[in-house]
Amino acid sequence: MPKPANAVASASRGSVTIESHRRVATEDMDDAVELNDYDGRIKGGHAEYAPLHNALALLQRILHAPFRRCDREAIRYQKRYQWTAIFAVFFGALTILLAILEFIVKSPQQPILDSILTWGEPISAGLTLVLIGMGTFGKFKEKWLTARYKAENLRLLKFRKLTDSRLWCPPIDMVLLAEELQDEVRQLEAQNYEEAEEWASRGVHPGICGPPCTDTCDEALHELIEYYRPKRLHVQMRYLARKSKSDEESGSRSATVVQTIFFGSFAFVLAHVVVHLATAGADKGTGPTLLERVLIGLAAGVPVIAAGFRTYRASREFERNALRHRATLDSLETLEDQLRETKHLADKFRLLGFCELVLEADCRDFMRLLCEVEWYG
Repeated sequence: MPKPANAVASASRGSVTIESHRRVATEDMDDAVELNDYDGRIKGGHAEYAPLHNALALLQRILHAPFRRCDREAIRYQKRYQWTAIFAVFFGALTILLAILEFIVKSPQQPILDSILTWGEPISAGLTLVLIGMGTFGKFKEKWLTARYKAENLRLLKFRKLTDSRLWCPPIDMVLLAEELQDEVRQLEAQNYEEAEEWASRGVHPGICGPPCTDTCDEALHELIEYYRPKRLHVQMRYLARKSKSDEESGSRSATVVQTIFFGSFAFVLAHVVVHLATAGADKGTGPTLLERVLIGLAAGVPVIAAGFRTYRASREFERNALRHRATLDSLETLEDQLRETKHLADKFRLLGFCELVLEADCRDFMRLLCEVEWYG
């Protein structure tokens, strides 16, 4: 019997809305749009999408709020860690530079300059110590990585649970599944930095990923794969492409700055030689002029600034992160091509398992990399 016209129209509108959302999807942990559209499909007579709708509804209800909380916390502590490290390096380099200039430039004929150097050095040193204390005792890096570990594992948990046969094969006990999932979330949120570090030190544990209950919900499982590609793969691929490009550009710019500053010190040496030769005839035994002393001080102090930039670069690991992002992106692009071209459901699910394996390995690699870096670089 043909479906009523309004039911067909409703299903068509739902399909268009979902496809539109897939083209612009940027958030892989919020399924509000998909749930609304699948609900419209089901009401329009497409009951085969009920298992996918119910699975996503369960995961949305239990995982979305904890993920948001951990993600916001990770972003907050990441900013504190980065800015504390940047300012600690800046004021540390400034302290050394002022000490060098005070030793070389100080002169009774320049009381204002002497006063700036005399008071600037202890103030800068004090600020450096305060920032080091904040970073050491505030444990911003540890708090950032712990919160990021929780958020990323909640993400991994969501897409791992989507292949749990108990979500698809009747009889489905949603109450039991919800209780088990809530227990997993509570255990994950209770973990600390040491446990996150331990998790990062282990490798991935491959498992066979196959389609559950193909005889009862084959269409819904095909739709799950079509949901997975834009919602999980495409979002991650866009993120990796964007981050690899930005990290590569930041690494290139900061490397250029370090080289320019370091070799710029030779320019001050050359300038000092020129000034000394130009004033040698007029030298009455009074020693080097103020300009000469300033040039000598800058020639000695500028490499300190370069060292500060190098420390900043080391704390951010631009090049290594860019390479890691590109490697992961290459793997996902290959798997995405295979997933799009493969027709058999069992093969699609095996590829889905490989995708999650690649993403979990990338997450562990990220944690290992950042755990090894001292908070100040």
